[in-house]
Amino acid sequence: MVLTSTDLSLFRKRCVLAAMGGAGGMVLLDETVVAVALDPMAHGLGLTASAMHRVVLVYALSLASLVPVGGMAARKFGLLPVFRSGAVLFSLASGCCGLVPGGGLAEPLVLAARAAQGAGAALMLPVATTVITDVYEEHERGRALATYAGLAQTLFVVGPLAGGALTQFFGWRSIFLINIPLGGAVLWTITRARLSERAPGEPLRFLQPILMTVALVVLVSALYQSGIWGLDARTVPALAFGVLLLALSVRVIVRSDRPVLAFGLLRNPTYAVAVAVTFLVRAAQFPVLVHGAVSLRQTLGLTVLGAGVSLLPFVSALAVGTFASGYLLEFFRSVRVPVLWGVAGATLGTAGWTAALSGGGYAWQVPGMIVAGLGMGMPIPALSADMMSAVSADERADASVLRQTLRQLGGAFGLAAAGALVLAANDPASNAAGTVRASATLHGFVFASVTLGVTFVLAALRLPRNSTRHP
Repeated sequence: MVLTSTDLSLFRKRCVLAAMGGAGGMVLLDETVVAVALDPMAHGLGLTASAMHRVVLVYALSLASLVPVGGMAARKFGLLPVFRSGAVLFSLASGCCGLVPGGGLAEPLVLAARAAQGAGAALMLPVATTVITDVYEEHERGRALATYAGLAQTLFVVGPLAGGALTQFFGWRSIFLINIPLGGAVLWTITRARLSERAPGEPLRFLQPILMTVALVVLVSALYQSGIWGLDARTVPALAFGVLLLALSVRVIVRSDRPVLAFGLLRNPTYAVAVAVTFLVRAAQFPVLVHGAVSLRQTLGLTVLGAGVSLLPFVSALAVGTFASGYLLEFFRSVRVPVLWGVAGATLGTAGWTAALSGGGYAWQVPGMIVAGLGMGMPIPALSADMMSAVSADERADASVLRQTLRQLGGAFGLAAAGALVLAANDPASNAAGTVRASATLHGFVFASVTLGVTFVLAALRLPRNSTRHP
């Protein structure tokens, strides 16, 4: 698939950037908005604490496992039709989430709608980076990708405040309905860019994504359920079965003449390390966001709006770090600077936030929030530019799909692992009531701190010491 990007005016390039940033923003907005509203949503629908976590987990898992389908569809139908379809599906599924009735069917219905949201996001996200990479020249790409991430992060920052205000004054259902006008704005903006494209029309392949999706659902679900089951006769067999299914699905994909995921790109050391660091950063960031938001609401006894406002230091700092990433990459001409500075700050900040959870009020948590947010925002945009520059032009679409898949899988696995630790530490009565004790939340934060420490060691040892791809 080829976008005609020759002689695109600045206005049309900005329309592309705004549309892709808006789409990414809808996905990120959904994370922060839902995280803030989880508590009233759980009480409104009668969900347990474990079901409350699944509302977030099923979205992350659907998004992660279906990104390859988005890439496959783009190769069949073209980048732009798939992007538009994803925006429509995401918006409609959001509306369904907002209309879920209470009662015994509430949990399966809301989980199904959340899975559909994830599917819509999976059609949009792999396309976005590829379109920006095609439209912008290499010397513009680092800043363009950082701006794209920054635009998305702007909605991410607005999320806690908007989610808190909407939930406080209009009820939790309104947090999903807001995606309908946002989706319409994204669709209108991309038409203003007037891009044309030639799709290669590759055949659709269903066995590979079905196998991988089933394997990931089994493995991630078993990992999360281990927090409820403990070390009984179900845990180890379920995890082992998930691992075997995942190994089988990877083998089928690798041996295929037309693989849905280009695992061969991982033989490129620069790309492989960048993807691994992205996976681990995401595995720490997502649990901190979700469990941090729930903790602010439940442990400190804040209103929904108060919890949204209280989360702003973290998400605002994360957005600042994201914007700074591209400038640091261009100024120092080395991906190590934004990545190592970022991961080091994220590790220290998360550890500080963790310490404040166990012995202090909100004011003691703010410094850790800010440092953790700045640190977590810096690595991924720089790594995105570096890994896309490390592959050839013909490999960019496949590289974007694999990067997005593993990035989102990082969030799903991180949330499942941290959630299992939190549920294991939470007492059954609190779980049934849809609440999480502060001592249980602490376990999720410790997991994130340790994960970031491991990430720093990996990045320090394996990232290239010099980079000449960003003049």
